[in-house]
Amino acid sequence: MVHDTVASLLRVAPKFTDKLDVSQIRNAEDLLRVLPRQLSADDITALVSLLPHDGGTAFGLNWTIVHAVEGAPLWPLWDALTDPSNEWVRRFLIRLADAGLSPPLHRVN
Repeated sequence: MVHDTVASLLRVAPKFTDKLDVSQIRNAEDLLRVLPRQLSADDITALVSLLPHDGGTAFGLNWTIVHAVEGAPLWPLWDALTDPSNEWVRRFLIRLADAGLSPPLHRVN
């Protein structure tokens, strides 16, 4: 279950792109300011889903999402990083590799 703040972010726009209007940007900024630090796996997955495939920054909003996700106690959440066609997923994977972390070779379900 996602936190109320994350659910509200999901209602701002399906993806945070550079095409957001001023009211969407302000709404997202306000919500990101009160984002909980203890993000759940569902919260992380939802936030990653907001990041556009093309790597657009949405006027810096997406970097705030990246920092929130990377600061979450459950990070890294490898299951949220399965779409290598997404530039943001690639960035996460590069940053994790630079930190000496790599996904598990196989997972036990």
